[in-house]
Parts: sequence; C-alpha cells; structure tokens
Amino acid sequence: MFHRALIMLLLLMCAEQAMPQRVALVLSGGGAKGLSHIGVLKALEEYDIPIDYIVGTSMGAIVGGLYASGYSPDTIATIMSSEKFQRWSSGAVQDKYAYYFKQQDPDASWITIKFNYDDVTRKITPKVPITLIPPYEMDFDVLELYASASAAADYDFNNLFVPFRCVAADIDSNKIIVLEDGQLGTAIRASMTFPFYFQPIEIDGKFLFDGGMYNNFPSDIAREEFYPDVIIGSKAAGNYESAGGDDMVLQLQNMLMAPADFSLDSSSGILLEHKLDDRAIFDFSRADELIDAGYQSVIENLGGIYDLVPRRIDAGDVAQRRNAFLDRKPPILIDSIHIDGLNRPQAEYVRSLFKHKDQLITIESVKLQYFKLIADDKISSIFPEIRYNTLTGYYDLYLNIRKSENFVGSLGGNISSGTANTAFVGLAYRYMGRQAMSLKTNLYLGRFYNSYSLAGRIDFPTQLPFFMELGYIYNSKNYFRNSTYFFDDKTPSFLICKESYGYFDLGIPASHRGKMVLGLNYGGTRDEYYQSNVFGREDTADITRFDMISPRWMFELNSLNRKQFADAGVRFLTEIRYVDGTEIHTPGSTSTEPEESEHKHSWVQLRLLYDNYFEHLGPVSVGFYGELLLSTQGFFDNYTSSILAAPAFEPVLESKTLFLPKYRAYNYGAVGLKFVVDVYRKIDFRIEGYLFQPYQEILADENMKATYGKEFAYRSVIGSSSVVWHSPLGPLSVSVNYYDRNNEKFSVFFNFGYIIFNSSISNE
Repeated sequence: MFHRALIMLLLLMCAEQAMPQRVALVLSGGGAKGLSHIGVLKALEEYDIPIDYIVGTSMGAIVGGLYASGYSPDTIATIMSSEKFQRWSSGAVQDKYAYYFKQQDPDASWITIKFNYDDVTRKITPKVPITLIPPYEMDFDVLELYASASAAADYDFNNLFVPFRCVAADIDSNKIIVLEDGQLGTAIRASMTFPFYFQPIEIDGKFLFDGGMYNNFPSDIAREEFYPDVIIGSKAAGNYESAGGDDMVLQLQNMLMAPADFSLDSSSGILLEHKLDDRAIFDFSRADELIDAGYQSVIENLGGIYDLVPRRIDAGDVAQRRNAFLDRKPPILIDSIHIDGLNRPQAEYVRSLFKHKDQLITIESVKLQYFKLIADDKISSIFPEIRYNTLTGYYDLYLNIRKSENFVGSLGGNISSGTANTAFVGLAYRYMGRQAMSLKTNLYLGRFYNSYSLAGRIDFPTQLPFFMELGYIYNSKNYFRNSTYFFDDKTPSFLICKESYGYFDLGIPASHRGKMVLGLNYGGTRDEYYQSNVFGREDTADITRFDMISPRWMFELNSLNRKQFADAGVRFLTEIRYVDGTEIHTPGSTSTEPEESEHKHSWVQLRLLYDNYFEHLGPVSVGFYGELLLSTQGFFDNYTSSILAAPAFEPVLESKTLFLPKYRAYNYGAVGLKFVVDVYRKIDFRIEGYLFQPYQEILADENMKATYGKEFAYRSVIGSSSVVWHSPLGPLSVSVNYYDRNNEKFSVFFNFGYIIFNSSISNE
C-alpha cells in the first residue's frame, strides 16, 4: 500500500513538471513612462522567458497590442520613438497630409465657437470642445498598425500572435470593460482615451475611455481571462499623491483615476518597478532612456523570474512563430467604402473625394483622401475602421463621420501700444450636400484699421477639385490716428486710405500644400490726404479716387506653422496681375493744383515671395526671406498719391501699421534673415534683419509732383528683436524695431493678438 502511494506521488510530481507553466504579462498605464514596457518585452525575449498572454491598459494596451500583433520589440521601439508617434501627443498632422487648398485665409480670430440654430425651437446650441488634442493622425495610424493583425486573427484576440486583452472604462455604468474581440485598433484606441485629451470611442453603443481610470494594473483581468500560472507585472505608473487645495491638475487626476492595486502574490507573480524620472504624461522625449529602464528592471529581477518560470522558449522559435503569424496578415487593399453618420447627398460628397481610377485603393491613397476630408471645415470628426471581407479577399473601409455645426462664430483682434488696436468678429455658415458651400462675413473695428467682408464659396469634389468664391471687401486705414483709443475726432485727416471692391476667384489645388487661383477684382480706392503738414481745421484734403478692374493669377505654396510669428515651414508665392483704371484727383484747399483732373492708368505687376525656415538646429531655427516686385506702373497726379499707390515692404509686425514712404517703390527687391530661439516651451526670442533695395526711389519735386531718383541710389534696412509668448489665445510680443530711413529710427512695440488684415485690391 505504501509503495503504491509513493508511486502515485511521484507520478503527480512528474506530471506537474511536465505541464508547461503559462505566463501572463500585465502592462500598466502610465503615459510616456509606458515606453518602459518595450524594454521589458525585449529583455524577456532575449532571456528566453515565455510570454503566453498579454493584458494591458492605456499605454500598456498600445505596447502589448503591438506585440500581440506580431511586431518585434525592436520594431515597437522604432515605431514609438518615431516622429509619427510624437505627433499623437500633440495632435499635429504630418506636413504631407496638410491640405492647404481647403484652408481659409488667416484672420485675427482668437477663439471660435461652433453652434447650430434650430428653426423650430429658435434655440442656439453651441458645441463646447471637450478634447484638447485632435486625434485624426493617431486614429489613422492605429488603424494602419493593427488592421491586418485583426484580420489574421479573424477578429478574435485569442488568435493573435499572443492572446491579448485590454481594458477600457464605461463611465456611464462606472464599470471596467474587458475587450477581447472585434477591431483590435479600436479596442486599443478606447483603452488609451485619456479624458479631456482625446475624444471617446464608441464600441457596442458604449462610449469608452482610458482603462486606467478604473484599473491601471489589470492583473485581476489576466487571472480571470487566462488562468496563468505566473504573472509578470510591468509597473510604469503609480497612484497620485494627495492634491493640495491649490493644485488643480492633481485634483483632476485624482478625480479621474482610481487608485490601482499593484500587489502580486510572490508565489505566482513578480512586479517589475522601473526607475523612472518624473515627467508629464505626454512627454515622450528621451524614449531610449525609458525603454532601457524597463530592460534593466528585467535584468535586476532575472533570478526571481527564473525561479518562478523554469520553462524556456528559444528566441529563434519565437521569431519563427512570429513570422508564421505575419505571413497570415492579408495586405491592406480596399475595394469598397461605407459612410455612416451623413445623409445621402452628404455621403455622395464624401464618396466622390475617394474616387480612384483603380478598382483597389491602397492604404496610402486612402490616407491622403482622409486628410483632405479632415481639412474640410464642414466635417467635425471622422473615425476610420477597415474590416477584412473573406468573400472578396479585400478590405471594406468604414468612415463614421460627424458633420460640423452649421454656424461658426469667431472673436479676436489686437491690443497694441501703437495704432493697431482692433476688435474682430466673424460669422460663417457652412452647408454640405453634393457640393460644399460656405457663407462668411467678418468685421474689424479700430482706430487705425476698419474693414468689412462678405464672401460665398462653393467646393466641387470632382476628379480635380476646384472652388469658386464670390465676395466683397471694404478696407479703411487711417495713418493719422496715433493715440491709443478706439475713437477720436475724425478731422482733420492726414492719410486715410479706403478701398471697396468685389472679387471672383476660381481655384484648384497645387499639390497638398498649394493652390492656384485665377481671379478678377473690380472696384476702387479713395485716398484722402494733405500734401503739406501745415494745415488747419478749416482746410480740406486732396482726394484721389482710382476705379479699376484687375485680373490676376496666383500660385502659392504654404506650410508655415503659424499665421503670425512662424518658426517652421515655407511659403512661396507668385502673382501676376494686370491693372486698368481711371484716376480722378480732386484738389483740396492746400493743393497747388487749381482744378480736378482725370488720368488713365494701366500696368502689369509681377510679385515673387519666398519665406523659408530651415530645419531646427537644436533650439534654433534660421529663416530666409526674399521678395521681388516688378511692374510697369507709372506716377499718379502728385507725389503723395503716387507713393500711396506704390507697393509697400512691411516685413515686421509694427511696419504693417505705419506709413513708411522710404519703404515703398514700384520696383524693388528685398532679402532678410531671421533667427528664432526656443527659450522655454511656448516662448521664443527672435532677431530679424531685412535689406530693401528699390530700383528707383520715388521723390517729390518742388511742385509736389513725383519723380524718380537714380537707379539703385539708396537702400534701406529694417531690423527687429522680439520676445514672443504663443499663448492659447494668440501671440503676445514685445519688440524693439529699427528703421534706418524713418524720422524715428527706433521704436518699442507691445502687441497681443494678430495684425492680420482682409485682402486688398491695392498694392499694399
């Protein structure tokens, strides 16, 4: 009897040794610190430690999902150290996917408010933005990274290279949701949706957020789902410390994130705690250091891991199994597109953008069209998914699109120590059917500058997209206003320049960063001025009216990263215009001319502009500016009207608000250098210098008529040094400016907001 019992005991012991131990790897959240999980994966593979299951949350879900999709640790490190991944945390879009053709002309707005108006209830329903970071490039990258693995696994996470689970939070029911099938990329996108940073993801009718809100270390999920013998936990996050009464960030984090339980039974688990410095949740700089921290944690705990997991799996076997899984991934070729969230005409507009001469569409071609659609201001959001169709052998593309609100209001302007104090308000109505249409208006009110514009635009989604725009603009600049108030006595006046014109533009895209426009302007200018600085309140000003028609052709490439104070990108502009019109001069009481006169004028003008910021050298960006203007323009009736009609060189911010006759000419060239230093986060220090070379200076003779100086007889310099803070509303700057041929050579200029004007029919 004793011998029989001993034999049974030995058999049980042998059976226990014969059964391979199953190992689950649990990856916590932690934002950027979660890059340390990559080092853990790398070390476990190198030391032949098996990974049979993976469970992750938030950043742990991203890393774990990539590994479960068949990506090697080295490949994952390359992906998550790339510029592409860095853009996920900022919402920036790669330059080649920015679609300039759809962008509106810049204006002085600080904030925009989208809203709908209900005709029945007569109520305005505003849209309150709840996310800080646009997710569009991230959403498409997630789709691209995980789509083929989902297809190879037949949308069952148990069939991935390594069986996988991730967790997300359902805030409606206050429950954790375990995601085990469906679109792998969508599941991971839900698990990483940190509240207020990214918009939530809908799965099975539930809007899901970051799984770390309720379970930032899902070791319990690993036990319940996979019943592993051993759990290896990778801890890249900790519970937040108690928030003080004045620490709103910690208060918000404590409200959103429940304390996590990082404990593991030492008999069946080991927790790897990495030596990580304190950093912001989206600070992905020094990725190599974070990855190395995870790797070193495994090395330091290798003995304990070996004790718990005596089983080994050769790295070559892992690679062979990985390659077998990768071979099962069907290449991403799309043959049908499905639109959700829009009515039939709107869906037709979107589908027409994806027309392709080939029956099958590559993922890169889809991506280009996807970002063209994102650039359309009639679209509020898009969430893309693709599903493999076993009947066709190709993928179906599903676009869940939400149309933007019909109305957009904008507020802004400028606060300045000079004359440029301006209030700005804008309103736009947007409609999307088989074509996209918009109607917009804006108003500038200020002492120096006043303007009103009204325009309508129709976009046609043909094989070669094009737009037609019809509009009206009124501009007024009062150079005599030099106090700091918005309103003042309107007489006497020194230089008041007004223009009123209508325009029609026909435009097509020119690459992803450019457009080509053929336009026609019709209207006129009205300049009021004294030809002498000696005048009284009883005197009347000269008036020069110029009624004109001006066809034009314009080609522009623009990738500048900001509408004011850019420090990256390039702008290239070529414009040819023909001007034909009639000048009518009405002399004032101080004029030397006895009666009204009328003159015909016509000229051709060519303008070339090149503004390029080269690649950053550490914190320093260097920019080059070049401009060339050639024309056959002739003099107007007198010197003042001639200089007012001359194109102005205005390269620095303050110069746009000043009348600088020495920086105006009918033909000139200009070059400049710009140095921008990133001082601290959103703070820049800028130094700019420009050389202005006219072909011939416009001078005044003894009768106040215009005459030319000698060719290339003089040149002028403009310099500026400034400190700029790029605030959430707009740039705040303090600059010291130098104009070598102005009466006041130096000036100190304070400005908050945007000195950006509506377009002009004149040469200014």
